[in-house]
Amino acid sequence: MISQDLSTEKRLHHPWEYRNFFGQSQVFKLPECTIFRVPNQLGHFRLGITLKAKGSSVERNRVKRQIRESFRTQQASLGSFDYNVVVPAYKKMAYPYPEKLGQCIRERIIRAVSGR
Repeated sequence: MISQDLSTEKRLHHPWEYRNFFGQSQVFKLPECTIFRVPNQLGHFRLGITLKAKGSSVERNRVKRQIRESFRTQQASLGSFDYNVVVPAYKKMAYPYPEKLGQCIRERIIRAVSGR
């Protein structure tokens, strides 16, 4: 089985890292979430996840795993950017949302970031 983990160097951890997205980021509105992107100087992408939606810890963790896996499989095309995936509050996090979210990101992220 392939690991679903992203290394810690490819994740955003601190509140000040998330503040970089305010006012200077590119915004990609997908049907299931919104993705913000700012350039970094690290040579690889980093991922942050903001969940506004309510749900149990099991549901929240399932959604986060889907997002991480979607980005992990596309990492060669993501460039040197910090990404923040925001799941809006009106989304219901229960099944089948995590699968729909993962599919949406996998299908549309490359088109969105490349401008196609």
